[in-house]
Parts: sequence; structure tokens; C-alpha cells
Amino acid sequence: MSLTPGLLLSDRYRLTSRIAVGGMGEVWVAEDTRLARNVAVKILKSELTSDPEFVDRFRSEARITASLNHSGIAAVHDYGEVASIAGGPRDTAFLVMELVTGEPLSAVLARTPRLSVPRTLDVLEQSGKALQVAHAQALVHRDIKPGNILITPSGQVKITDFGIAKVAYQVPVTRGGMVMGTAQYLSPEQASGLEAVPASDVYALGIVAYECLAGHRPFNGEHPLSVAMMQVREEPPPLPPDIPPPVVALVMRMLAKDPAARFPDGATVSRAVAAVRAGGNPSVGFGPPASGGVPAPIPSAPVPQVPPRAVPTPIGPANYPMTGAVPQVGGRRTGLAVLITLIILAVVAVAGILVITVGSNSSGAPPAAIPLGLLQLFGGDGGST
Repeated sequence: MSLTPGLLLSDRYRLTSRIAVGGMGEVWVAEDTRLARNVAVKILKSELTSDPEFVDRFRSEARITASLNHSGIAAVHDYGEVASIAGGPRDTAFLVMELVTGEPLSAVLARTPRLSVPRTLDVLEQSGKALQVAHAQALVHRDIKPGNILITPSGQVKITDFGIAKVAYQVPVTRGGMVMGTAQYLSPEQASGLEAVPASDVYALGIVAYECLAGHRPFNGEHPLSVAMMQVREEPPPLPPDIPPPVVALVMRMLAKDPAARFPDGATVSRAVAAVRAGGNPSVGFGPPASGGVPAPIPSAPVPQVPPRAVPTPIGPANYPMTGAVPQVGGRRTGLAVLITLIILAVVAVAGILVITVGSNSSGAPPAAIPLGLLQLFGGDGGST
């Protein structure tokens, strides 16, 4: 089916203009001819509808997002699958969503690489509240990034694209051993093939916060694998010196390598941000509120049992107290060239596959498939989903 202005889907949604093109499909503005309103229609690429996995994931996005009712999440109105115009097999699946007037945070950052501290904190607090609606249902977004955070003209945040979201206790709708996400916002546990948890979204949101404050992402590379390795093994560079210490502490807590050392979910992130905005310490946002409505302080996180390695340079101002253990980072192994042969063998030997994207949020290229076992060769923690 050729997507052109004027095309009518399911005798109801008339396409008017294309908004964006991505790896899985296109997003169009459309007119809902029954209710006389404009909507956004996300249309799966016709070549992907022959793959049951992609269709199942698309249906899953519709069901998942439709179950989330919050002003900070772009609402889903309808889902449909249409046969080709010539009467052939199904060749188009589409998702009808709330049309959000605004732009993605990625577009804002393209114009203004560094946002002010107050604006960044506002985005964080709103995002945390929206994510908590999903986290309360044991749902993990798994692809939080600036391209999936919409900003309206009034400054309201709306989270979108739950296409690879996953219920924490269910098997993912992907081939065995595959992890979906964008490398530059992928949590260490996801990059290591471990289970995604609400704290994984917190880490990704921490990367977004870092990018807003520093004007660049903490980890960049030409290949998804190299970026994923950085997420597992390297600490982010210090934030600019003009960032207030409580804000630095907040972001670095979100970027802890150990999920147990981070804020556990969106609700605690929003409480911690609110504390910082009120001039307090972000530690009060960690954990459930104590009696009287005062949040409990951060408990000390257990120190991971790892072999002795090089001690990393402390991050953030030395005079600002941080509660909890700081995860250790391993030193770079020598003789990486010797591992080239092992890497080639691992491509066909490992069953786990890491599917992540790297680069621009608006890239139309499909995700790259990278063998997950390669992370283990370079000292990353392994596992399987």
C-alpha cells in the first residue's frame, strides 16, 4: 500500500501529512472522519508485516499504551490492520494516537544543546511522574531517549513510543536472547543481557538529564557495541562545573551502574527532583515516603562483589556527600587485538543477540544486530533475558 495524502484507512482515518519516518514505519497526521478531529497515525512498514514478531510487537504497543492513562503519556485511540488495496493479504498495520502539538526533546536539544538547570529539572520531574504510571504496572519502557519525550508549547512533557516496552515479569516479544534499545541510552544491565527493570528507565532518563545539562551524551561511539561497552564499564565524565552540586548528585545517582544504587522508579525520581527544586538534598527522594509525608533517606546500597580492579576517579564535587556505594569500574584490558578471532567466532557461537541502535534519534535505519556475547569478551557482565 502506497502511503500518500488523502489515503483513507479503515474507512475512517484520512492521511494528511507525514510527520516522521523511522526504522519500523511512518507517523502521519490524519483526520478522524467520524469524530472530526486530527490524530497521529503510526503505520508499520509494509515489508515488516510479513514478520509475525514485528506485528506482535506493534499490537503489543497498542495494548500497552492504551492501558496507561496519564496526561504525561501520549494516548492511544485505536489500532487496525488493513489488507492491500488490490485485495491481497494484510499489508498495513497502524496505531492511532493522540496528536501532540509540540516537538521531541531531541529537536529542542538540536537548537539549544544545553538546557538551563530549571528547565532540565522540570523535564525530569514530569518524565518521572509519567513513567511511574507504567512502573506501577510493572511495565518498563526500555527506550527512553530525547526522541521519545515530547514537549508541548506550554512545556508539558509527554512520553511516547512504548513499542519495545516490556512487563518486567514476562518474556519479551522478541527472538530469544535479544535486547532492544538505543545504545547511547541503554542501561548497563540491558547492555549485559540482564532483565530490564524500572531502574533501567531511570538510568536512561539520567542519560537524558546529562545530555540536557552538558550539551552532549556521556557515551558516544561509531558502533553500538562500543557504546554498550561504555555503558557497562565506564563512568560518565564530570558534568560542567556550573551545575549545582545537588543536581550533579541527582544525575549521578540515576547513572549508577548497579540498578540497586539508583532511584528505583519514576516516582522516586520525581520526588528527588522536587526536593532539589525546593533547595533540598536529592537523597530524600529515594525510597517510600516516611510517616508524616517526609520521604525516607537513601539507604546505603550493598557493595557489588567483584574482583579487585582499578579505582575510578571520583565523579562530581568532592565536598558533596553521597549516600551509598559507588560501583567500581574495571580497567581496560590489554591485547584487544588478540581477541579479533574470538570475536568472529563469537558471532556464530553465541545465542544471545543485542539489538540496539546508535546515532540520531530520527534515524530511519533498522536496529543493528550485535552478538551479546561480545560484551563478555571485553569484560562486561553477561546474561540472558
